[in-house]
Amino acid sequence: MADGLSIRARVPTRRKVPPQTRYGLYRDDLRQDFANACGYCGDDDLRVDRITFHIDHFAPRKIFPALECDYGNLVYACRFCNMAKSDHWVGSDASVPNDGTRGFVDPCCDQYEAHFRRDPSGRIVPVGELGAYIAKRLRFNLLRHELLWQARRARVLRDEVKVLIETMKARAVKGDAYIELLERYVSLTEAIDDYELRAAA
Repeated sequence: MADGLSIRARVPTRRKVPPQTRYGLYRDDLRQDFANACGYCGDDDLRVDRITFHIDHFAPRKIFPALECDYGNLVYACRFCNMAKSDHWVGSDASVPNDGTRGFVDPCCDQYEAHFRRDPSGRIVPVGELGAYIAKRLRFNLLRHELLWQARRARVLRDEVKVLIETMKARAVKGDAYIELLERYVSLTEAIDDYELRAAA
């Protein structure tokens, strides 16, 4: 990873899975291997209708039909990244995804993270020419990527606040104003999460 925060919560890893006759049958396996998140931008599928998450053919099936059901060529992707990438490919060889400055990097490849970082606000910042090409092609500048990253960070912070509340309760007298304030914060953020999850269902 370049200096800065990783753009994804977890680097995806494709397992060996039984072959399928239709690529759509891999959806559950892909969702697991990609940690419920888009392989490209890292947006998770927990607050959106999972149907809006697509199965991307890294090397496009329109150009390379033999790879249509090849699990090693599939990416669990949000609709924004998948539609932006579409059938775009540089060159005519499925095994050569980029020329060093144009093209793509398989999101399961160790080098993927080296082409991007997050700034403190959560914005995806490309690193180098190839990173800039991918970021522009996949529209990483969309505000949604920044906001969803901030929402994930807020959920992690809320979990830390819950631990802090329990620690403070063990040491403080009941009715402490700080505890009440933190409990209101947790309650409010949980209500927002509940609304988002119900809206996505």
